Amino acid sequence: MKYGGKFVLVVLCVIAPLLVLRAEPISQLRPTDYVNDFAHVLSPSTIAKLDEICRQIDQKAHAQIAVVTINSLDGSDIESYAVDLFKKWGIGSKATDRGVLILLAVKDRRYRIEVGYGLEPILPDGKVGGFGREAVPYLRNNDYDGALLLLTSRVAQVIAQDAGVQLTGDTTPAPVATSPSSPSVGTILLLVIVAIVIFATPLRSLLFWWLFTGGFRGGSGYGGGGWGGGSFGGGGGFGGFGGGSSGGGGASGSW
Repeated sequence: MKYGGKFVLVVLCVIAPLLVLRAEPISQLRPTDYVNDFAHVLSPSTIAKLDEICRQIDQKAHAQIAVVTINSLDGSDIESYAVDLFKKWGIGSKATDRGVLILLAVKDRRYRIEVGYGLEPILPDGKVGGFGREAVPYLRNNDYDGALLLLTSRVAQVIAQDAGVQLTGDTTPAPVATSPSSPSVGTILLLVIVAIVIFATPLRSLLFWWLFTGGFRGGSGYGGGGWGGGSFGGGGGFGGFGGGSSGGGGASGSW
């Protein structure tokens, strides 16, 4: 009995950490708001911003976005997990199936954007796949706030534009920090050739004037249709999801 008790204790010590790391079953996940941070990786301010975006989409565009983080898929593929969770919660109205699930599995380093039947025409796989690729640099920096702000705002923008409504508030995440890259050999060679041509021609003064006053002027803009100015407003809270369903449309990825 003495050695048997020690053996049981050793076994418990070995398997206890594994039990802690296991994913919480979908049946035990209960939505308390549009944003459910089960992995505890989001800041309170980001949760508030995401909730406000989702609330506006629900009230103005009659669609529902659920943002969910979990620790682990526990060996499941994220596509099946997302479909099951979507069905369990019923994201979107049962009559229209206008719902989207944005899911992060943090320890597995996987993401999924699951689109309900009713939104597949405006959020096809290729489009939401592009949103996911935009979020990867944030995820690789462990910036879950930035990644989910980007994904949610991109999805919300498409839904709002299609519904002809305008959302308020600025949710654009800060740019991902990148280290400056060194100029390539080709770039350096091109600059040398340009310099030789400029200094070897009688028109060098004219060329200098053109280059440094007007030649390199230009601009680019970001089309932010669907978003208006102003701050986030209140009004109405989370009233639960409406019984919507999905059929596996959307996109997945890793980081």
